[in-house]
Parts: sequence; structure tokens; C-alpha cells
Amino acid sequence: MDAESESLSNKSITSAGESSELGSSLAVDSSEPSSVDSTGILEEKNISKASKASSKKQSLPDEVLDAPLVHGGLWKAIWLMSWPLLISTVATSIVGMVDVQVSSYLGSSSQAAVGLAEHITFMFMIAIFSISVGTTAIVSREFGEGNTAETLRGTAQSLQLSGICGTILALLALTCSKYFLPLFSHSPEVVGVGSTYLSIFGFYLIPFSVVCITGAAFRAIGDARTGLIIVLIDVVINIIGDYLTVVKNWPVPGLGIRGIAFSGVVANLVAAVVAVFLIYRSPLKASLSQVGKFDWDMQKRILRIGLPSAIQRSGWAGSVFAVFFILKHVPNATAALASWTIGMRVEGLLFMPMMAFSLAVSSIVGQNLGAKKEDRAMRAGWNVTGLACGLMAIFGALMFVGADQIASVMSQDPTTIKFTASYLRINAIAEPFLAVAMVLMGALQGAGDTKMPMFFSLFCNSVVRLPLSWWLAITLNMGTDGVWIAMAISVTVCAVLCTLRFRSGEWMKTKV
Repeated sequence: MDAESESLSNKSITSAGESSELGSSLAVDSSEPSSVDSTGILEEKNISKASKASSKKQSLPDEVLDAPLVHGGLWKAIWLMSWPLLISTVATSIVGMVDVQVSSYLGSSSQAAVGLAEHITFMFMIAIFSISVGTTAIVSREFGEGNTAETLRGTAQSLQLSGICGTILALLALTCSKYFLPLFSHSPEVVGVGSTYLSIFGFYLIPFSVVCITGAAFRAIGDARTGLIIVLIDVVINIIGDYLTVVKNWPVPGLGIRGIAFSGVVANLVAAVVAVFLIYRSPLKASLSQVGKFDWDMQKRILRIGLPSAIQRSGWAGSVFAVFFILKHVPNATAALASWTIGMRVEGLLFMPMMAFSLAVSSIVGQNLGAKKEDRAMRAGWNVTGLACGLMAIFGALMFVGADQIASVMSQDPTTIKFTASYLRINAIAEPFLAVAMVLMGALQGAGDTKMPMFFSLFCNSVVRLPLSWWLAITLNMGTDGVWIAMAISVTVCAVLCTLRFRSGEWMKTKV
């Protein structure tokens, strides 16, 4: 279960204390007339920004300026952002599951190696993810405020910064990743297979940097459908490649684990090319002409928001490796590692839709804060949280009931199946809390409030999850069940903390 998730609060914020805290600026609600002249409002705001960037002003098409994240019904805005992101995140999760399922044809060691190697790669992806958080917060805020020049400037500098990071990180992953593998597996076979996988998969970081930031920029201006097109191209190529190279042993016989790695790299490379083409055909086209022009002021803004997110994700990645270390010390360690990998992939089918809601609410909150509609931003957070929590309760119940059947599909090893089924049942109980945590953390990050989520995540991973995992699994000899229980508890605590932060309204004061 993702340690960055938190908990739920399916209720509206209507108390007098909260109303006074938000202040007199909360003048617009979701029932505002759809006939409001949004173009005029945004043009007026652009005029007020003239002293800041008048020489750079460019105009976006009227149909983009009329996007309903700021104007019109709030539920309409949530729907328009959520459904493409829901499909995107589920599709992405399916790719991860296919990687693990296909690797089962090569044995449990290959399954464990794929999971461990991809977690190592995730460490290097943290910098790119952090840039995307800064992209969403800045671009959505500026777009909501009607500042077109800053919208394009933020997009261009994000693409430039991520491209540089992606190239450097790929080189680091290719040269250094193999040294991490022996730290987390005693099995020479797992280490050997993992090293082979990483020697190819490390190149994935270069095109991924383009795909990631492009998606964040499109979301920030309220366009989730273009990102969906990019993701579906990536997913289809990746899945076809997995089955052709491993199951069908084509076009090059004997690729084995390398076939899975090649499929991921090629799929993301094609997606990156498509992403650049779609930017060229979009309202963000003018940002491409600014790529290559170093703008330290904007890059500092991006990094100031993104750095806490990077620390947060680093803490999560560190906790993942610590869990691998703990699982190395339980009986049947290889099966335990494989079940951890499978369990997270299967659970991803549940929490990836929640990630869609998190990404959707992030853009909605950012744009509405830019438009000075704090009340609408607050209500968006609670509305999406309630929706996500209800869905996660249903999905969690299904996962609990079908744990044995799901585990049997994902592995042929009896011990791995047993550990995986236990993982699914224990974590199913905490799924509603996971939904609350993920959505509210997305809302906070959309506002640029990345420091508090960072503190919450570090506390729940370092102080709650890891010590409790060791105590239950090793000291009390509960084995894998002890680790799974600690995971569920840490997610619940994180959810409570995020709920309290969002309820306070302090995040609205964050400067981006």
C-alpha cells in the first residue's frame, strides 16, 4: 500500500469558525450562473498583470479560457478532469500488473527482480515527479488567474528542467543501480536478473521526463483528455511488447526479462514523441519556443514547490527499501518479496483511480485559488474526497472477498499465493483511508502546500510504519502479516493528519 496515502472525511465544511477563517473573499459557489463571461474576467486579470509581463502577453483560444474548472458547476469540473485521469491511471496500473504477471513465466526470482528493480528506478524518478508537482501548482494557479504569459513560461521551464533531470538520472540509474540490488536481496539469482533488467530499463527515464511534465501541463490548464491519449499509446505498446517478447518469444528468441525492459523503454519513447507533437498542436504551443531559454527565476519557483515533494517521495522510497530489508529476514524471503511486489501491483488497480481523483482535484484547487475562489477550492477537496472514499470502500470489499482468487492468478507458487492473499485482505480494510489521504494530499499540493504533506509522510513512514513492521514481523514473529498490518496502520494515521490540515484552511495562504 502506498505510504503517501491518507484518510477520509466525507462531509462539508460549513462551521462558522471555518467561514470566518476563509474571509470575505469567498463569494462564489458552485451554483454560479454558467453565463458568466469568463473570457472577460480572465482578460481583466491579464490587464492587472500588465506591469509584470506585458511584453510577453500571448493569448490562448477562447474555448480554453472558458474551461469549467473555475466557472460553471463544480461537479462538472470534477467529472471533466476525473474520467480521463481515471482511465489513464488504471491503464498505467495494468501495465505494472502485466509486467509482474508476464515475469511469472520466468519464475518467482524474476517477479521479485522486476519489483525490486522498478522500485530502484522509482528513486531516480522522484526528481521528475517533484518537477511535475511544481508544474501543476504554478501553471494551474497562473492559468486560473488569467496570466497567459506565466502559464507558458512555467510550462517551458518545466519541460526544460525535467529533460535535463531525465538525462542525468538515466545515466545515474544505468551506472549505480546495480549496487543497490545486493542490499535488498540475498538471492544471487534475483540480483543477477535485476541487474540485467536495470541495464536496459534505466533509459526509460529520458522519455518518461517528457511524458510526465507534458501530462502535468495539460492537466493544469484543465485538459485531461490529451494526457489520456498519450497514456493509452504508451500502455498498448508496452503490454503488446511484454507478451510478444516473453510469452510468444518474438521477435528475438530468448530475451526473457530483457523483453519486459525493452517494451517499457520503447513504449515510453513513442509516447514522448506523441506528447511533443500534441503540445505543438495545443494552446501551449508557444511554450516550445521558450524551451532552451534558461529562466532561473521560474525554475526556482518550480523547485521551491517541488523539493518538499521530492523529499516526501524519497522518504517513501526509502521506506519501501526498508520493508524489503525487513522481508529479507522473514521465513520464505523470496516468496515474501514476490508477494509484496504482486500485492502492490494488484492494489494499484484500486488506488490508481484514487490517484486520478488526486490529480484532478490538484488542478481544480490550483486554478480556483488563482481565480480567488477559495470556497470553491475547499468544496472541491471535500467533494472529491467523499466520492473517492465511497468507491474505495466498495473496491476494498471486493479485494477482501476475492483475495485468494486474485493471488492465484498472479503467481503459481503456493507460498507466494498465501502471502499475497494475506496482503490483500489486511490492506483492504484501510482502503477508504487511503482514498482520503491521496485526494487531500493532491488538493494540498495543487495549492502549492507541499511542506506539510512531506512532514506527514515522513512521520508515518519513519516513525509509524518501519518500527512497527520490525516489531510485529520480527520481534513478535508475525512474519509478513506483521508488515502488512503496519502498512495499514501507517496509512490510517497519515489520512487523519491530512484531514486536519485541509480542514484548517491554512493551505490557502501558500504563495507559489
